[in-house]
Amino acid sequence: MKTNILFLTLIFILSACDSPRSQRALNSSYNNLQTNNASTVNLDNGSGGHESNNSSTTTTTTPVIPSDATQCKFAADGASGFESESSHLGAYTLCQSSSDKNAFYFQLKTSPTNSNGDVSICFIPTTSSGSSSIYVGNPMCGYFKDPKAVRKINFIKYAQYANATINGVIFFKDLSWYYPVFNSYMMTLDAYKTCMNMLAYGNSSYCQAFKQVGQYIYRQY
Repeated sequence: MKTNILFLTLIFILSACDSPRSQRALNSSYNNLQTNNASTVNLDNGSGGHESNNSSTTTTTTPVIPSDATQCKFAADGASGFESESSHLGAYTLCQSSSDKNAFYFQLKTSPTNSNGDVSICFIPTTSSGSSSIYVGNPMCGYFKDPKAVRKINFIKYAQYANATINGVIFFKDLSWYYPVFNSYMMTLDAYKTCMNMLAYGNSSYCQAFKQVGQYIYRQY
């Protein structure tokens, strides 16, 4: 291997979000996140979900990447060359595998932390039609401490959506934020679940509140 290849590729399968984590252990209800009725929501306008391609950055070394991710733009030195920039997570790359639509690769420049220590990031797979999306699989959560590491996310779809194509991902810090509609702080995953559950009954106000707080990123592929 060439000595000037500084990029270290570490591939891990992220754990499902119902496993215990230092921030919290999710309730057993998250083993089955979907509602009885299909719920769709337009997340395009979430204030914290705004992101832009980092077209001005360049990679100075050649990253060693998986064969199904050669189309992706990774940061070889963990500092510059990321695909996107977000006010929620900073610089990152989230890229779909070229051979497996259930697999994604993620690289993050700055791992989120708070007073309690490291903060995990959760990913939820979606499929979309026009401006609306429906989540089709288990949320996956993990920690991203190494900016040079590219980690693989293998989504597990719900049985009822086995034939759905994953063409979007909503992801966010696993933290609580204040939601006026609840008049309290709530974990993002809890708020998203409530949004989708209420939407199934025709109440979109919770999803509007989720979008207005905007502590997430939504990417379509």
